[in-house]
Amino acid sequence: MANTSPDKERQMLGLFLVPGVYMRVLAETVGKLGHNERQLYEGLSFSAEDLKANDSRVFVTDAMVMAERAVTLAGDQGLSFLLARELRLTIHGTLGLAALTSPTMGEALDSVRRYLQLRVPFLTMAINDTDDRVLVTTQAQFDVPGLYHFLAETVATTLMLLADQLIDRSSAAAMGFEITDGKIPGVEVHLTAPEPGYFRNFASQLPVAFQYQQSAEMIIFPKKLLQAKMRLADADASRMARDQCEFELQKALKDQGDITYAIRNMLHIMPGPLPSLEVMAERFCVSSRTLKRRLAEKDTTYREIVEGVLKDRAIQLLRYTNQSVSEIAYELGYADLSNFSRAFRKWTGKSASEFREDGPDPAPEIGP
Repeated sequence: MANTSPDKERQMLGLFLVPGVYMRVLAETVGKLGHNERQLYEGLSFSAEDLKANDSRVFVTDAMVMAERAVTLAGDQGLSFLLARELRLTIHGTLGLAALTSPTMGEALDSVRRYLQLRVPFLTMAINDTDDRVLVTTQAQFDVPGLYHFLAETVATTLMLLADQLIDRSSAAAMGFEITDGKIPGVEVHLTAPEPGYFRNFASQLPVAFQYQQSAEMIIFPKKLLQAKMRLADADASRMARDQCEFELQKALKDQGDITYAIRNMLHIMPGPLPSLEVMAERFCVSSRTLKRRLAEKDTTYREIVEGVLKDRAIQLLRYTNQSVSEIAYELGYADLSNFSRAFRKWTGKSASEFREDGPDPAPEIGP
């Protein structure tokens, strides 16, 4: 993304903008680690002064460049963990308020899932249930090879630190999850990167177990724990905050420059069955004919985008849950198992059962 042309950058609106406060806190954290934070701003379209405004926004391309510089300077000092510690709840605006006031931990997590892209536009989050666990996975929407592990570690740590601050201890204990010594039992963070050298300096400070060299970026929750109440639960305040987040999301999606990203991002946060072209067109306040034309201009179709999202979900569910193939087909919106089976074989060259038995290696790489 750093090599995107200036003209293309200026077309990136809506979900392609990052709140300036995140970049300001990133720079300040790098400074606290003993580096000259002014190096992070060289040649970018904003300055430290510009980021002081609460409503400041920066292009995601500039944010990527700044983050890459920060990781080069301080990544091996545990920048991800230190940054997560600095990203306090109030920094996240209405999304933070929605989580803070949610009635339960599960509802707070759902708010984060739906509105994460308003704060971190290059990541989407999916939540899948198993018999007794809830699997929360993140996926990059852009090619960020030099930043992906840093982002995954930062986001996971931020979520876990906020969960530790927000969960009601007595409610969690009543669910069978007594929080002692600052540790939330039963919760695990899985990361694909090798364990970094700095991790042992932070492990004892983390409220949950971190495991590296895993098959996906994932947070695993005991399902029952998500029923625990939040410390500052307020249903009315949470509803108002979610309404404001929804307004921001719809505006961002409408303003976004590349409609294929906008649709894919929206589909990733929707439960199955996924909506028709006509319903999606209504969400963007255009006719279905106009939406078809705009997608054709991007050399794609709505069906192709939907199938890409369904493929990702199917592979995730087969890889990380014990649901039967029939259950997965139903969850994805297939009324007929044979239709799902044909689609899955087209996507991967294997049947769903063969994929589950043989493992994911031979399958095409997941992602948009």
